[in-house]
Amino acid sequence: MYLVTFRLAPGAYDAEFHELNDAIQAAAEDTDGYLGKRTWNAPEREEVLVVYYWESLDALDSFGDDADHKRAKQRWTEWYDAYEVTVNEVLDAYGNGFGDDADPLQ
Repeated sequence: MYLVTFRLAPGAYDAEFHELNDAIQAAAEDTDGYLGKRTWNAPEREEVLVVYYWESLDALDSFGDDADHKRAKQRWTEWYDAYEVTVNEVLDAYGNGFGDDADPLQ
């Protein structure tokens, strides 16, 4: 499994951002190998962390080819003050769970 962590400092969101964001989420969900996402907000630092879960690098690459995703990446300065993306391979995951049936690690 692969985790893509998207750390961002939000800027000003407009209607076009929300439309594009919804289209990108729909594209991710329609991609074979997409396992889900988690979002955390840190209001004291005005920072958002979104972790996307992918079955394989091929699935992630397939999503990366989406036209809306490519367009959003080119326009990030319109909506974010800063961002950082990291891609990590999960070698192991364990614990007693959080009771969330949608948790991709379960």
